[in-house]
Amino acid sequence: MLPQRGAWFGAETLAAGLVLGAVAVLSLILVVNPSLAHWLTLEDGVVEWLQVSLDAAAVALIGRHLVRDNAEGERSPLDVLTVAALIGLIIGELDVDRWLFGTKVISTAFFFKAKYALPWRLLAALVVVGVPAAVGIYALRHVRTLWREGWSALGQPWGRVLAASAVILVLTELFERPLGRVPGVPHFFLEETLELAASIGIVVAAAAHPPSRPKRSATL
Repeated sequence: MLPQRGAWFGAETLAAGLVLGAVAVLSLILVVNPSLAHWLTLEDGVVEWLQVSLDAAAVALIGRHLVRDNAEGERSPLDVLTVAALIGLIIGELDVDRWLFGTKVISTAFFFKAKYALPWRLLAALVVVGVPAAVGIYALRHVRTLWREGWSALGQPWGRVLAASAVILVLTELFERPLGRVPGVPHFFLEETLELAASIGIVVAAAAHPPSRPKRSATL
């Protein structure tokens, strides 16, 4: 965990510096060697795998808090939902459904084509509908705690970095098509660069995430 003393520098400035560095490197590659920039930012390419690695590291960092909190009989709903969102993001980036079935599971083609075994379609329906529903119900059950934890997080450097990263991801998803149509830029370059920036921010926020309950001193 990044030290909380001088945390503004440790989280927000570190995240900004790493993001600017990554963007500068990719921009330089784009100018010097557009073909390489295109290759690096292809779907399932180097940059996307780097995003997945950073997101997985963030899951591990936040997950350690959940494991400790669970052992103490407590659990942060914000941490639970953050980990769930990151796992969903990783699955989406890896296109696990395409690997398994050769198509997007969320597409209607998968559910209605007879070439896919009925048990697989039923299982996919359970996952596609059941998991988001379970997450939504969990969020509703803990909405007051989430509200309190969310505002508390925004008052800390790691929370602001996490929130900014989430905003980048949402905006990138909303403007995915226009980003792929910018003249003179490889199709996935802007999208993958922004997603990489978000992943950097997420892992920095996870590293700076303080424990839910400070460790008790060994001496009284």
